[in-house]
Amino acid sequence: MNSVANWLLSTQHPTATSAAAQDAAPVGDIERILALPERARPSEQHLKSWAAEFKQQLGVPLQFCECRSKYSRECCSELRAVQAQALHEIRTVGGLLGPIGVGHGKTLVDLLSLMVLPGAKVGVLLVPANLRTQLLEGDWHYYEQHWKLPNLAGGRWHFPDRPTLHVLSYDEFSRAKGTDLLEKLKPDVLILDEAHRLSDPKSARTKRYLRFVAKNAPRQVAMSGTLVRKELVDYAHLAAASLREGSPTPHHHPLIEEWSQALDPTNFGMKSSIHRLRRPGEALMDAWQRRLTSTPGVVSSGDVSACQATLIVRERPLKLPKDVEEPYRKLVRPEGWQRPDGEELYEAMQVATCARQLACGFYYKWRWPRAEPLPVRERWLAVRKAWHQELRERLKRSSEHMDSPLLLWNAAERWFDGYVYVERDEHGHERQRIQVPPKTKGGPRPVWASENFLEWRAVKDSALPETEAVWLSDFMLKDTLAWLQDAPGMAWYEFQNFADELLKRDRSLLHLGPGKDGAEKALRLKGTERCVVSIKAHGEGKNLQMFNRSLVSTPPASGAAWEQLLGRTHRAGQQADEVLWEVYRHTAEYREALDTARLRSEYIQGTFGATQKLTDVVQWELDNHRQRSK
Repeated sequence: MNSVANWLLSTQHPTATSAAAQDAAPVGDIERILALPERARPSEQHLKSWAAEFKQQLGVPLQFCECRSKYSRECCSELRAVQAQALHEIRTVGGLLGPIGVGHGKTLVDLLSLMVLPGAKVGVLLVPANLRTQLLEGDWHYYEQHWKLPNLAGGRWHFPDRPTLHVLSYDEFSRAKGTDLLEKLKPDVLILDEAHRLSDPKSARTKRYLRFVAKNAPRQVAMSGTLVRKELVDYAHLAAASLREGSPTPHHHPLIEEWSQALDPTNFGMKSSIHRLRRPGEALMDAWQRRLTSTPGVVSSGDVSACQATLIVRERPLKLPKDVEEPYRKLVRPEGWQRPDGEELYEAMQVATCARQLACGFYYKWRWPRAEPLPVRERWLAVRKAWHQELRERLKRSSEHMDSPLLLWNAAERWFDGYVYVERDEHGHERQRIQVPPKTKGGPRPVWASENFLEWRAVKDSALPETEAVWLSDFMLKDTLAWLQDAPGMAWYEFQNFADELLKRDRSLLHLGPGKDGAEKALRLKGTERCVVSIKAHGEGKNLQMFNRSLVSTPPASGAAWEQLLGRTHRAGQQADEVLWEVYRHTAEYREALDTARLRSEYIQGTFGATQKLTDVVQWELDNHRQRSK
């Protein structure tokens, strides 16, 4: 693992590689990939044989189960073909890179991975925070009816002959106290559910993950229905950690960048070493897909046979009223970005967010309940902006114990104020206390000589603004409420204030928001409810197949986000013949969001061959004269 470990560490500081190494590494990297074996697609007979073998090894004999009566799901006593193949690859290769489609059965593979990996003792399963309750209180009991699962850390039962599984959320791993969480648990296996949560090598949690993998070399199972988001850099490090020298992706940063550009549809004619993967007459994207999906340890679900229902995406007609249209035009005009309250915006992201709010009929602005004088407000905003800019730049080159805003704040305090360091022995007993003076470099704790820390600390409590929503029109609220009254279904939202207003106007609606309360409500759904549902909290991983009717108030611009969202209802076990998703497209941002998502989904599908719902299995009912992606 040495070469892979070095590469994983270098992902945080790619420019640190020596010039000689940069010249030599691409050649060896390319030859390594060209030399990888190609695994044939397993036959139906092989898949059935593996499924029977795993059932004999791990199945629990049970005459009657509650799969349908209690959990309202199809019986899980038999492995699906993609599950059998994934477990076989995990057992034989020792790891897995699994671009397995949304709703194709990744959860059972998560839970059985430790049971099929030879010699596995301690595993950590990382899941999105909003899925942890569903996994522990729903999925675990659903699957343990039919399968022998590992020991759950903190659970009631312990089987001496089974490995132990810790279930953590990515959010726990992202917090300041999570900086050495994996080091404390020391798992020999990592299982990444929704592995795209670690796709950004620049994020704090991905850097923590990469440091642990490089240092400890655990075996890894990484799966996601949206493993690819935009380019090769999204999954190259995940492939390397899962398959090591058997990874079909490059380990060298310049080569990753080069291949990413060559795979971009707008650059298919560029010269690149990736063309060495092609066979005579083979298109580049086809060659790349073949190289990826035929690599031992890579399992792609390939198609959408998990759900036979017709998926329909339909535009729900809506028009901006005059009292919103004029402020909207002032906001998006090229000559100046002005919020309806007169505030001049200075970042494109601020404008895009405000435009999405106005499309709903409102916008957010600062409210100053303490009535601070204007000079105080202006200074507070200016210093806050400078502090946040400095934080962003420092986090780009973060390191252990210096990879979150809170940890950087603490490091800056130690630099300017000094600190007391308590030295302890191996048993945790105090040996001595050391007073470290301010501005001490090379001390026992990390420090940060921030340029803006002292000024921000001095003014941060001088003003306490709050955000408030200003409603210009309730046109979308009325239309959404009318949609909810037609039949049971789910109205999906991005902005909490929009949900709050819906719930005020109709108290019979069920709110599925963030946190444990929303997760527990999702477990009790029957499909007869009229729900207001948070995209952020429930748009990923949740099994909501009891519904076949949804409305999206704020369409995401990401193909991966749409794949996840549509997969909540268009998935295995869906009983309806048709699954309907309606979407508002009454502003340029909303139209372009869905159009962009469709284009990105085509790239995702071309990478691993897993059919994307936005690309192939949709019956479109959109306003064609405005649909640019046609």
